[in-house]
Parts: sequence; C-alpha cells; structure tokens
Amino acid sequence: MSIRKHVPIEHAEWSVQPPADWVQQRSVDWAWRPGEGHGFGYLLIDEQHHVASQALYARTVKMLISLSAVQTQSQVVVEFDPAAQRLQLHELAIWRMAADGAWQKREPVAKEAFLLRQREQQFEQQMLKGYVSLVALLEDVRIGDVIDLSWTLSPREPLPGLRFTALHFLAWSVPVATYYLALTAYFGQDLRWRLLVPDAVAAPAETVAADRVTWQFERPPLFQAEGNVSGGHWPFPVLEATAWQTWGQVSAFFAELWADAATEDSASIAAEAERLAAGKTAADAALAALRFVQNEIRYLSVDFGHGAGMLPNGAGTVLRRRFGDCKDKSILLVALLRELGVAARPVLVASTWRDGIKRLMPSTACFNHVIVMFDLDGQRYFADPTVVGQGGDLAHLSVPPFAASLEIDQATAGLLDLPPAALAELTLTETFILDRRGVNGAVEQVLEAGGWLADDIRAAILNQGQRQFAKHRADALQQNFPALQPNPDSLQIDDDSDGNRIALRSRHGLPTWGQTGRKPPDFFSYGAHGLFLAVETIDPHQQRAQPFQLRHPLRVCHSVVVRGKTVKKQKAGAFRHEGPGFRYRVDIQSRRREVRFDYLWESTATEIAAEQWPGYCQQRAVALERAGALVHTPAFKPLTAALSFFPVLAVVGGLAAGWLGNAGNNSIVREAGGIEAAGSKAFEHIKRSEFTQAYALAAAVQSNYRNNFDFQIMFTEAALRTGHFAEAEQALEQARSLRAGDILPEQLQAALFEARGQLPQALELLKRLASQAGAPERVYADLARIAERMGEFGGARTAWETVLARHPAEPEALYSLARLMWLAGERERADNLITGVIASQPVSSAALESALARYFSVTGRPERAIDPARRAAEREPGDPYLAYKHVRALIESRRYDEALAVAIGVDEKFPKQPMAAAALATAAAMANDNLRAEPAFKEWVELAPDNPDAVSSYGFFLHRLGRDLESQTVLEQGTRKFPSHGNLWLNYAVTLEALGDAAAAQARQQAARLMTDEQRATLVR
Repeated sequence: MSIRKHVPIEHAEWSVQPPADWVQQRSVDWAWRPGEGHGFGYLLIDEQHHVASQALYARTVKMLISLSAVQTQSQVVVEFDPAAQRLQLHELAIWRMAADGAWQKREPVAKEAFLLRQREQQFEQQMLKGYVSLVALLEDVRIGDVIDLSWTLSPREPLPGLRFTALHFLAWSVPVATYYLALTAYFGQDLRWRLLVPDAVAAPAETVAADRVTWQFERPPLFQAEGNVSGGHWPFPVLEATAWQTWGQVSAFFAELWADAATEDSASIAAEAERLAAGKTAADAALAALRFVQNEIRYLSVDFGHGAGMLPNGAGTVLRRRFGDCKDKSILLVALLRELGVAARPVLVASTWRDGIKRLMPSTACFNHVIVMFDLDGQRYFADPTVVGQGGDLAHLSVPPFAASLEIDQATAGLLDLPPAALAELTLTETFILDRRGVNGAVEQVLEAGGWLADDIRAAILNQGQRQFAKHRADALQQNFPALQPNPDSLQIDDDSDGNRIALRSRHGLPTWGQTGRKPPDFFSYGAHGLFLAVETIDPHQQRAQPFQLRHPLRVCHSVVVRGKTVKKQKAGAFRHEGPGFRYRVDIQSRRREVRFDYLWESTATEIAAEQWPGYCQQRAVALERAGALVHTPAFKPLTAALSFFPVLAVVGGLAAGWLGNAGNNSIVREAGGIEAAGSKAFEHIKRSEFTQAYALAAAVQSNYRNNFDFQIMFTEAALRTGHFAEAEQALEQARSLRAGDILPEQLQAALFEARGQLPQALELLKRLASQAGAPERVYADLARIAERMGEFGGARTAWETVLARHPAEPEALYSLARLMWLAGERERADNLITGVIASQPVSSAALESALARYFSVTGRPERAIDPARRAAEREPGDPYLAYKHVRALIESRRYDEALAVAIGVDEKFPKQPMAAAALATAAAMANDNLRAEPAFKEWVELAPDNPDAVSSYGFFLHRLGRDLESQTVLEQGTRKFPSHGNLWLNYAVTLEALGDAAAAQARQQAARLMTDEQRATLVR
C-alpha cells in the first residue's frame, strides 16, 4: 500500500437520489432571520454520521438577505475526493416567500445543471489534493431566497482497520438558527463521545435514543476569530466522538498502515545511506541524512488517490521523485536512519493545536503533521524533515515546537511530550560611522542569531539567494537613510552549523544620514527597528477576547553605535521596564566621539491572557517610547489624535470646584447628566471626531472650565471643526493665558488659519513652530500639507522627510513623500520607497495598506489600488472608513456594479455609520441607482455634518439630477461653513454655471486656489 491509487475525474462516482433510510429529516424555523449587519445566515445546518458505514449526511438551508449575499452565495459547490468518497446529491432547491407569506419550493435543480470540475485551491502552497467539485450555477436567485442543499458522502474504499472518528468545533462566524449533529448506527462500534464546553459558554442539548444520539444547538453565539491565538485555545464547544479506545490502538493502526512504505525499494535506500555515511561517525551520518531530506527533497504534497491524507508514498518513490509531503519526507528519513543502524520512528503531531490534543480522546483526527524521532547513543532527538536550512549538530538541534506527539510504533501506549523549546536569540549591532565631508561615512551591520531564529535566517537565504537576501536587508536600512549606498556583495556569512549560530556581516556607504545631495542634518535619528526582526508586531487598538501568543523563550538585542568627529558626548543613562510577558532594558553609554544605545527585549511568558491585553499594550507602549521606533502607527488623524492622550476623567473630575450655580439649568447639561458628565462626554465625542456633538456639550459648560487648559484646547478643536471660528479664537486666547509658551495652542491657531482659508498665515506660523527645538511630528506634518498647497514642494518634502526620519514607517508621511517624488518625476524611486517600506514590515498594517492604495489611486493607477484597499479592509474588519476606501478604489477603476455590491454589504455591516452611508451613496450614484443613492446621501450628511465631503458630494449629486436650485442652496451653505474646502467650491462653481450665475467664475478661482493635487487626481464624476 505504499503507492496510492489515483482516480481521474471521469471516474468520480456521484449520483442524484433520495437520502438513505437512516437519515432523519429536520424541520426548518422559517420565521427566523439573520441579525442586522449580516448578508446571509443558516436557518438549518444538519450533519448526521452513520457510524457503521462512516457515511456523512449534510444539509444546509441558507437565507440570502442582501445583494452582496446573492452575488457571492448563489454558486453551489460540493467538494469531494473521488478516490476516497462517493457523492450522493439528494436535493438542491430554492425556496421563495409568496405574496401571502407562505414559503414555496421551486422546482429542484436537475442533474443536468451540475458540472464536475477539478481545481487545486492550494497549488501555490505546493499542495495537490485531487479533489473534484460538483458545481451548480443557480438561476433567478433573489434577495430573500433560501437555498436548500443536501448530500451524503460515503467511503469508496475504506482503509483497513480505520475506525470511526469525528471532531466538531461548534463555532460559526455567520448567524445560525439551528444546528443538529447526530451519530447513528453505533451499536457494536465501541463508540464514545464527549462535549467540551468552556465556562460561561452556551452548549447544545443532547438527546440519546435507540442507536442514535443527537445534539441540537439553538441560536449558537457568533464567534469572531482573532489573530495569533494558540491553537489549543478553544473558546467554544468541541464535540468529539471516537471508536478508538486508546492511543496505542491509533499508533498500531498507523504502524501497520505505514510498514510497507518504510521498506519500499530497500536497495536504493541502502545505496543512498551508504553514500551519506561515507567517512562519518554515526552521529554525523544521522545528521547528514536529516540535512539531505530537509534540503534536497523538496516539499510538494501530491496527496490524492486511495489513502490520501493518511498513507505516505514509499521511501524509494520519494527518493526517486525528490519531492514529498511531511509523511513522505518522514518515511524517507526513517528508512535512511534505520539503514544507518539508528532506531527511528515517525511521530504524529498537531501543528496548530499542539498540546491541545492532550485534552482530546484518542483519535486519528487529531493530527495534521509528521516529524521523526530517533535514538542514538542513549539520547533521544526529534527532527522535522520539512524544515529548510536548519542548523545545529545533534546536541544543538532545535526541537520542533509541537509540544505533544504520538509515536508510530506497535508498542506505543500513549502520547509523548516533546522537550520544551530552547532559548532563541537574535542580536543586531549597527555601527554608524558619520563623516560630514561625505567621504568615509559607512554603516556596519552584524546580525547574529541562534536556535530557531538561526534556522529561519538560513531558510530565508536558501529561498531568496544570498545576494537577494542582502539586498532586502540593505533596502530596509535605506528606508531610514535614503543616501545609503547599498553594497549587497559585502555580505559575509559565518555559519556555525554545529552550534546552530549564524552571523552575517555587511558594510554600506553612508555619505550623509539625511537626504541625498544635502548637507548632513544637525541630528541623527534612528530607532530600535532591529527588535522587530523577532518581536511580534501588534495593533494596540485591537480589543481581544482570546489570548495573544508570544514567541517564547526569546531574547532580542539591537545595539546602535554612532561614531564620528561630529558626534557629541552624551550623558550615560539606563531605562528598565517590565510588563505582562516581557522585560525591556535600554542602556546608553558614551565616550569621546561615540554614543552607544543597547536595546534588549526578553519574553517572560508564552501568551498574554485576554484580560491582560490592555495592560500589555499600555506597558509595551511605555517601554517602546524609549526605543525610538514604532511597532504600529495608525494613519495621522486630525489634531484630536493629540487630545486622545489627555486624561479625560482626571481633567473633568478636578473641575468640581469651579461649578457655576446657573449651569445646572441648562437642558443640554441636564440631559448629559450634569456638568462633569457633559465635559467627559465632550471629550469622548472629540476622540471619535464627532465634532458637532462635542461642540454642543462643550459650549454648554465652557464657562465652567475657563481655568482648565485641556478643556479649552478640546473646545477650540470642536469649535473650529464646526465653523464657530470666533469661539475657537476666544478659547485659544484663554488656553494661551493658562499655559504660556505651550506649542499646542499655536498648532491649533495654524489649523484655524487653514480652516478660514488663510494659508499664507498658517504656513508662516508652522515654519516658526518647526524651527523650535523638539517640535512634534504633527507640526512637520501640518507644515508639509500647507507647504504643498502653497506650491512649496521642496519644503513639503523636507518636512515629510523629517517625520520619516523619526518614524520610518509612518503611513501618512510615507504616502505623502512617495506622492511628491512621483509628481517630481522620480516615479521608480517613489514606487520603490513605499512598496519597499511596506514589504520590510514584519506584518503590514491596515494603515500601510491603505496608504499604498491611496498612493496608487492618486498616481493614476486605480486598478492597482484595489488589492491593497481590500487588504486594509480585511485587516481591520471593524473599520468602516477602510471599507469605504475599498469601495472608492472600485469606483475609481470604473467597476461600478462591483462597487455597489460591496457598498451594500458595508452599509448592512455598519448601520448608521457615516462612512458606510458614504460608500453606499457614492457607489449607487455612480451605478445610476438614484433611488438608493439619494437617501444614502441624506443619511451621510445627517450622520457627518462636519464632513465637507458629505455636503460637497450631496450637492453635486443634486446637480446631476438637474435639481440645481437645491444644489445651490446645499453648496452655498457648505462654502460658508467650510470656506477652505476646494471640492466644495468646484461643485458650487459647476452648479452656478448650470444656473447661468456670474458668481461661477469667482467660485472656479477659489476651487483652483484651494484644491489639492490629490483632490484633483481622485475626483469622481
């Protein structure tokens, strides 16, 4: 049985017939509907196992309640393995509600309407499964329809000795009305079952009848998966059923099944083992066999045919083909080791669940990966033959990180624990030699790693090639130092393969640590980016209900050494900080013409519990404020981003002594719950950019907080964003009187100048602020924006470069600098800058993907913007703004129908969210669905009265409908409220021209003066 039998698609067995007698029919709750925000849901999911024959009956009854669901769910696919299974299709029908409210079944789909197709969905992952798909393209599917599908899969040629097993994780991300799971015909099968239910989690009801047990789960709660969760954490019910009584039975089954595979073509195996052992000790020969299988037998899973998924190919076949999956490579390694006189066995593991399998009953369904265990000279070793580039002699071999395993041997009695992971270490030392003459400047990099980190680096070098690997490392450094002169050929590799340590040395020219062709700046700015070669990147704004897995044990050090005559001696210092799961240290040493920064990060736990997550994010942020590098940076927000750090509760709580007696009579204050509550709610609204609500509350209690600086700043922001410029000016003056010399009121003054359209005054003020020592990044960002609007492109580039010098992957700065480079004709360099920075990140954030989409859009390549816009929305599925940007990318690519389908889904997912209404309004208007567009525009304006784009777009929509007088009223009011918004003036001019109004020319002039290049490039008509 070492060679599996393949069944071609034309021999696949499938038929249309009624279900078997053992199938129990279920009723459907036709009154149930999916909750708000979901495009479809299941009225019924029914799974019934016939234990004796191991057949599985399934039925799904799915209701479609949105256009996007009709678009994506109306193609029915049933996938099966033709070598291992027979498919019996029972019925595919569409139900539709009649005018009287009764549900009527349409004629079931005929057999002739089905197509049999073969596709390899995991081909790019080097996996071929040989599955075929039975496909039906349904006709006349409408919103509100229900698709009713039932089928049975039966074993075609069951493997001898294979007992029944089932493992069901009862978690769904879409609404389900009723779920049934049944086991029938289990008498005489020694069947056991068990339901694992976490505390405080809903569970299905169990009913036991004659030769049948049924679980019924009514309205199971929705489950939202989170990233980086340990595979053994199951926050939902898990139902397991098995006819295996012991792990020894499972092991013996595999041992017998695989016995022939390990001995196939023993002559070829012996010859290869002899070649590998020539001139070597027993330990070195065993290591040579492992390296041969890891590095010279490529990974390719051809996992179809009889026994697919459980039966390996023979060792001789794998050796001849020079490829195989984990089973194949393990069998070959076991055969070679045995030929070398080494006791070796395959070992089953669960690559995701890991030691979670220790909570389960014995079963063949627990495992999805195979490694090898062998004994030599009294020592036991574990090795993964699918790992590429692994180092270390037998004493330094990294243990596969799977925690628990099952040895395939007739004598096995139970699960076997793998040794714990050893410490992994990485050290990056970067020495910057600074020379103001631009002659001898250089960067020397030394990257050292041990343990599995060394293995990862070797694998990367093998997969990419040494020169390409070196180029990627130099490109990452060049994002921080644009003048870097990369020298990939300087890379030297010192690989201590026996000790499993690797060191990479390289040297690059650095004529200046600022911009190319300019004088070196007065400061050197660089952060501890090397920490994040191994430390996890996170989204600190994410809320978690599940634990976050850490790499542990881990020790990462990044040392930055700055040398040169221009370097001034600095005071030595140290910083220590500990938080949940980590320990962090910074040491600063200095001597004449040299300063050294040593950043050290150590893990102290394997995971962060969900209740620890906020504290972990907070303490990690405190630590990394002293690293000079950002782990995750959201896109620049309005100035409210600065306000979000104000201690709102402390501020408001300290104002009680300043209450005025008559303020309690204010109805707004009473409705808010009092003065303190009104002040606190105003701060919360400002954080969410809800300026109208914030202004109303803040204005009502403003006199109570005249002596509070933070409140005056918040009120200024609310007032200027809602067009109350005089009040904003007064609040600014009060803030200045409370804290003389503070830069924040001056930043808001510049924002007020901009809001009034006084761009020269804003520019002059921001230049003055930027010249001050320690000016915050927000000043440079605002300076860059205003400088560009005033045509000072060189100044804008310099300002954005300053931001990037401090925060190398800041999305807004990265996008803006790349766009300015593109406009200056440096198109290839601009593309390389933004794509290179994003590619160098350990995990690209939604903010960076959104910045890339925006860049492609503004540079006239809207088709290329679609994928990053989609990825951004997928990475932050709870952010309606990113979903809106995905719709915009589709619109700009003229994919209007697709944009509308996506926008409908967005509006359903985010009801009463302004950006969802914006997506629907814009997409519907471009698809000429005006009946849908107009109410969506009105909702957008109502939900976002402080967004000039809402007013501008609604006014232009009215113009398109020929309602120019209404359009004029809307846009005229908008220009008064938002006098500096270029698009508003443009749309106002268009409407005035349609009315023959002479004021159109002046409006055109205002538009030409105020519109940005981005507004012009992304204008949708």
